[in-house]
Parts: sequence; structure tokens; C-alpha cells
Amino acid sequence: MPQAKAAFLPSTLLLLSLAHLVTDLSQGALPALLPELQKAYNLTYAQIGFMVLMQNMASSVIQPIFGYLADRIALPWLIPAGVIISGLGMASLIFADSYSSLLAAVTIGGLGVAAFHPQGSKAAHLTSAKESKGHSMGIFSVGGNLGFALGAMYITFLLHLSGGLANIAWFGLPALILAPILWSQLRRIVPTAPAASLHATTAGSQTHRPIPWGLLTVLLTYIFIRSSIHTGLSTYIPLYYVNHLSGSAFYASNLLSVFFLSGVVGTYAGGRLSDKWGRKTIIMASMAATLPLVAILPYTSGIATVILVGLIGFVMVSSFSTTIVLAQEAMPSHIGMAGGLTIGFSIGLGGVGATLLGHVADLFGIPAVFTLLALLPLAGLACTFFLPGSVGLKETKIAEASKGI
Repeated sequence: MPQAKAAFLPSTLLLLSLAHLVTDLSQGALPALLPELQKAYNLTYAQIGFMVLMQNMASSVIQPIFGYLADRIALPWLIPAGVIISGLGMASLIFADSYSSLLAAVTIGGLGVAAFHPQGSKAAHLTSAKESKGHSMGIFSVGGNLGFALGAMYITFLLHLSGGLANIAWFGLPALILAPILWSQLRRIVPTAPAASLHATTAGSQTHRPIPWGLLTVLLTYIFIRSSIHTGLSTYIPLYYVNHLSGSAFYASNLLSVFFLSGVVGTYAGGRLSDKWGRKTIIMASMAATLPLVAILPYTSGIATVILVGLIGFVMVSSFSTTIVLAQEAMPSHIGMAGGLTIGFSIGLGGVGATLLGHVADLFGIPAVFTLLALLPLAGLACTFFLPGSVGLKETKIAEASKGI
């Protein structure tokens, strides 16, 4: 019981959200940095896509392993460690003198992301009441999505200072400031007996329920599609407006910031509404609304483009925290792994899509990329029909639905 009281401190959840923000700065910074790196290192679109893949795969392939460990042993130090590795990994781009060293830097940053997310999402889960898991995970996820948005803005600010790319060295400053604070607050952030706390927050026999692989497969397929669209848009929106439409890099980076910032609002709104309307409703509505918006994006200009990019960011990312909570509720004895799989896949597998889209851009041009991105929501929407209708509202229904898949 004392653990439960400590866990419900709002300041704890806000600190976790802030840590999530700083960790994900690097994820948002790379897309905004790509046009400058392309010019400085004479990169092809395929090489750009592979850079995104390396950053994202480092954060996703390893992440479920960190999640598995977080469910079995106490690793609270991974929270500050992940924050600082992510920030300094991106800052180390300043030392890159070749394409391979660029790949090494973004891979190191990705490993920091992998270390942070399972332990961070598990701690966030334990801070929330049973009836407000979506709301609490929404607050935690807002930090990450805000990190994406501010990462793009932060790197744009640094690039416009005197010195250009040399200013990337300052990118790790927020991580250097926050990591010691997180270290000093670990006892508040993470319960000292995570396994015991977890058992206390879930119904006895359900805690040992086997992993519902059918539900998880459908959910991860949906996340792969969503993240491919999200990563594809965040990677190729700047390149489309700079290289294809001859627009300014400043305008393109601002579009990216609008895209990410609207996702912050969507994350919070979707998490909160999923507690009232159900997880499937939000997940389905998110992809259904994304479909027409992405389809008309290439045919807009001016303020209409800004508004449309904002709407796409809002509706598409509104399912982000909802998919995390759905997986955690369906896997009560594997909360860390659930976070590692869903967050890891949402960040990492999108890099696979970005790499494939890079080859399409090299062969057929960037407009062809947007044609493919407009078709992907159809596949995502199809996945939602295989999700149980009442998952996330009652744990007993989760168990029944999981057995039925």
C-alpha cells in the first residue's frame, strides 16, 4: 500500500513525461536535419532512409529485450542512462567525417531510446489508477511526442546560429541537465520492488495470464503501418518541399514542427478519450481519419498545407498512447515488454518503411512516395476490424477477447 500512495504523485508522472521529452528530442531532430546532412555529405534518398532505419531499428530491435529485463529485475538507472545516451548520441554527429560515422552516431542515440522506453512506460503505468490508464499514458506519451516536435525546432534553431552544423554539439545539453535530476529522484520515479507493485496493481490470477499473441500480432501490424506513415511523412515532408517544390528549408522545418506539435495534442486527447469510448474506437477512428487527409496533402499549398499537416499529426498520433495501454492491459505480467514492443515498434519499424520509401523516391521521385503513403491507411484500417470491441474497458473482457483470437 505505501508503494501505491507514492506512485500516484502527479509530479512523478510529470517528471517521467519530461524525461520522455528529452529522450525523444533526437527522434524529432533527425528528420529536420536530413536536408542539411544530404547537402553536406552528398547523400542519396536511399542513404537518408537507411540512416532513419538505423536510428529506429536500434531503438526498436533491442527495446523488447530491455522490456523483458525490466519485468524481472529492477533497472531504474536505465531511465537517466537512456536520456543521456540518446542526447549525446545525436550530439556526436559533430565528429562524423563519413557516412559510416553518421550511421554510428544515430545508432548510439537509438540505443538510448531503447533503454529508456520500457522502464519509463512501466513506471508510468504504475503511477496511474486502474480507471485512468489511458489518461496517464497519454500524459507520459505527450512528453515523447513533444520531444519529437521540440527536437525539430531545437535542431533548426542550432543550425541557424553562426557555425551551422557545428552547433549540433549543443544538442546534448538538455540531457546533461536532466539526467542527474532523474538519478537523484529514482526512488520516487520507480518503486523499489517493481514486481510486488505490479502484482498489487493487477488482479491476482490475471497477472499470470499468457501473452495473447493473436491480439498482439494484429496490434503490432497496425503500429507498423501507422509508424511507416508517420516516419514517411516526417522524413519526406521536408525533402518534398525543399527538393521537389523548391521551398525554403525553414518553411519545411516549420511544417515538421506543426506535424509533431499537433501529435502532442492528439496523443493526450486520444489517451483520455479511450478511457471513455474504448481503445478500439480511438484506434479505428484515428486511421479512418488519416486516410483522406494524407491523400489530399500533395494537392494543397500555403496555409491549407499547414492546417492539413496539423490535422494529420493530430488524428494519426491520437492512437499512440491507446495502443500502448491496450497491450499493457492484455499483458499484465509483461508490462515492460508490452511497452518495449509497442513503443519500440512505433519508433523502429517506421524506419523500415522510410528505407523502402527512399528507394521509391530514388526510382520514381518523391511524389510517388506520397501516393504510397495515401494507400497505407487502408491496410491499417483493415487491422482494426480484428481487434476485440471492448478491450481496454474491463480486464475481464480483455481476457475473453484475448482467448478468442
